[in-house]
Formats: sequence, structure tokens, C-alpha cells
Amino acid sequence: MYTRIRLTRLWHSLRPGHDSPARPSDRLQARLLALVLLLSLVAAAGAVLLGIGVYSGELAKSREQLATRYTVTAVLLTDGPPPAQAGRGGTSYRTGATRATWWTREGEQRVGEVDAAAGTVTGQELAIWVDATGAPTVRPLTPAAATVGAPLAATVVWTAFVTALALLYRGVVFVLDRLRLAAWQREWTTMQTRRDDQSPAGS
Repeated sequence: MYTRIRLTRLWHSLRPGHDSPARPSDRLQARLLALVLLLSLVAAAGAVLLGIGVYSGELAKSREQLATRYTVTAVLLTDGPPPAQAGRGGTSYRTGATRATWWTREGEQRVGEVDAAAGTVTGQELAIWVDATGAPTVRPLTPAAATVGAPLAATVVWTAFVTALALLYRGVVFVLDRLRLAAWQREWTTMQTRRDDQSPAGS
């Protein structure tokens, strides 16, 4: 019921003067509303195309990273950062750069800094991601993450655009309402003046 009322109001806003005479400002507001709705639909189509483009790019990036990055076992050469305040489960979530050594899949030994959890000690082993050169890197982007990121980016862009249109429309309507109110007040003042002039006391 509420939805039908909203749709009815929208229809009357788009067709001012259908049931009653419309002022020029009403027709201007109707044209502006129609333009906002049209631009929103165009923006939705553009957001879909944007999402497809983002998905294609992220999927290609994911495939490239999955093909060139792999995990190795690193051995810490120094202790990790000292334990910080424990979390809910009694485990510290603090990490820090720690010296370690590892072997690449080509058989080359590397020494460098890796992220180690608080409380780790020298000689402890941990799995790290390395790139094609054997340097430490972040976990590769997964296809699932690419699938989630594309529609999210499209939704954010479309929502921001529509919100800007809605704010612009409401701003114009506010100005039109003020102009209509001022015109109504002038008409009312003129009508009252005429009544006072036509009354016996004013004759």
C-alpha cells in the first residue's frame, strides 16, 4: 500500500497539471525529476560496465599473481617483536619485520626481513609468500576476491552518483518551494488588499 502511494506521488510529480493546473515551477520540477531518473538509469548501465571492466582487470591480476607467487618456509634469524597486550583469546596480534632466511624454488638462499608474529623466536619456521624474484610479497589476489570487488566498486560509484543527483534535486526543489511560497504570499497580500479596498470601510 505504501509503495503504491509512493509510486502514485512520483507519477503525479512527473505529470504536473494532469489533474490540476500546474505552475511553470511545477513543470520545471517535473522535467528535473525526469532528468534525474534518466541519469540514474544511465548511471546504472555505466556502473554495470564499470563492474565488468574491474572484474576483468582484477581477474587478470589474480591469475598473474597466482602464477608467479608461491609460498616458502622461512627460518627466523632473530626473535620477533615482543608480545603486546593479548587479545580475547590470549594471543597477541602484533607483527613486525624480523630477519629471516629462506630458499627460492630455483635453489637460491635469500636473507631479508619478513613479517613475524609477536613472541616468535630465533630458529622458528613460518610460511611466507614470495614473488617470481624470490622477494617477500603479500598473498596473491584470489578469483573470489576479484568477484566480490567488482560489484562492490560498481555499487559504490552508482550510489555516490545517485546521491549527488538526489541532493542536487532536493536543493533545486527547496529553492522552487521558497519561490512558490513567496509568490503565494504576494498573491495573498494582493487579494487581501483588494478585499479591503472593496469593503464599505475602505470605500
